Amino acid sequence: MTVFRIYKLMTEIIRPLFYLFFIYRLLKNKEEMGKYSERKGFSSNKKPKGKIIWIHAASVGEALSSLPLIEKLKELSPKINIVITTGTKTSKEIIVKKKIDDLIHQYAPWDNEKFCINFLNFWQPDLAIFLESEIWPNLLNETNKKNIPLCLVNARITDNTFKKWLKFPKTIKHLLSFFSIIIAQDEMSKIKLQKLGAKNIFAYGNLKNDSKKLLYDIEELRKYDEFIKEKDLLVAASTHEGEEVEIINKFKSLLIELPNLFLVIAPRHPDRRNDLVKIIRKSGFTNKEFILRSNNDDLDQNIKIFLLDSIGELGYFYKKACAVILGGAFGNFGGHNPIEPALFDNAIFSGPNFYNFKDEYNQLSKAGGVKIIYDMDDLFILKNKEKILSMAKNSKIFSENIGGTAHKISVKLIGMLNENY
Repeated sequence: MTVFRIYKLMTEIIRPLFYLFFIYRLLKNKEEMGKYSERKGFSSNKKPKGKIIWIHAASVGEALSSLPLIEKLKELSPKINIVITTGTKTSKEIIVKKKIDDLIHQYAPWDNEKFCINFLNFWQPDLAIFLESEIWPNLLNETNKKNIPLCLVNARITDNTFKKWLKFPKTIKHLLSFFSIIIAQDEMSKIKLQKLGAKNIFAYGNLKNDSKKLLYDIEELRKYDEFIKEKDLLVAASTHEGEEVEIINKFKSLLIELPNLFLVIAPRHPDRRNDLVKIIRKSGFTNKEFILRSNNDDLDQNIKIFLLDSIGELGYFYKKACAVILGGAFGNFGGHNPIEPALFDNAIFSGPNFYNFKDEYNQLSKAGGVKIIYDMDDLFILKNKEKILSMAKNSKIFSENIGGTAHKISVKLIGMLNENY
């Protein structure tokens, strides 16, 4: 029995358990109440008339990648209908907050044959776009069986994923053969995918380089302006478990020589707020020295740490920051996209484990906008304001000279859509 058949059988055997899985994730605040039917492939939306492009953007990273692509597709073909599926609440919130006209969101069906068939029978998309490294065997297989053109866009493959996939060469080659076209982020990903058997593959660059500045509600956040303009704002963004402890402890040390420093922590997963409150208290900060954004409290001079446990407001703090510590690369999480803070002309500090964003980090490092640190003691460079201003200027120059990927990809995809009509 092939690996794919075993996988298909296992997802059928465990199908009765999906409801319990949904409840478990609901209790963890990772699912949305009332959306269980969408996870089984049924829709809560009406199907629009006309051509439909379906974009699958599983998590936060893919959702962010999808935004410039969706906007460009709409620009080139205004009458096109776009359905986007995501797998997490956070990624849905990112999509919905953009308020793109006529964009339909639905939670992705779990990768069970019956659920995938339910989804495809309802939407009957004319083109299917999977982002980055979303290889879901049943979903791909059922889409292919219905002769829906499949595209893998902004494709990337890490060294670890490449090594894992090499253990199942026939299965991976079979799954990659479903894609009519693959557009990779970079030449290295293109080469790896070719070695795994991918055909008709191109390297157009990373969609995330086309990202616009993160939007935020200016009126809602204006109340913080007066306080923040008197502070040296340090933003710790997209942090993960284990990283905040080191950052907070180093921040406490920095306060001795930089008493005007003010720390904003924006965890990658805001639902970790309770754990972070415990960490902040354990680090020696009293309840009067930190606040949570979700409590909507006013800032006062006693506050040293602001916990940004919300979605869609990070752009405001990037704009006000003197420097950004970008999480995900101090622990073994692969890093996060440094282009986002660079668009706000920030000096950026990161750990060394950025294997998911090698190309972006290498480019920005060469430009002088990001500094890789191996020890939190290196953050004492924050005392050198001239150096920080120089790094910020380098980020500004870099961000002004990137982009264009979404347009190239969209032209290719619209061409494919028209060919099939």
